[in-house]
Amino acid sequence: MDYKKTILIIDDMKQIRDILWFSLKQEGYKPILAENGQKGLDYLFDKDNRVDLVILDVMMPKMNGYEVLEEIRTSNIPESNIPVIMLTAKAQKDDVIKGLARGADDYILKPYKFADVLAKIQKFIG
Repeated sequence: MDYKKTILIIDDMKQIRDILWFSLKQEGYKPILAENGQKGLDYLFDKDNRVDLVILDVMMPKMNGYEVLEEIRTSNIPESNIPVIMLTAKAQKDDVIKGLARGADDYILKPYKFADVLAKIQKFIG
């Protein structure tokens, strides 16, 4: 069986998660959904799970995307270097700079075109 590259989608909006899940599945990826930052981190840091890329929203309750990104980048595990694409409505220049400065590999603004998301994914993991 061929290994499908796994993409962890961390977003509190169910419709965004569902659309990305369906679209990524159609492209041959294995999407995993998390409705908040803590659940995303729990999945990512579980040694039994393999994740190739994270798509991360910023505005979420309890733990925002910047905090999740910081947890990923400052961890002492191999996943600390995983590609992270911010997918968010936080569109101010300062927001983009903040995300990239904290270690995001790319920053896509909502509303988005799936073709743009797919191009970024392929850039990082094929």
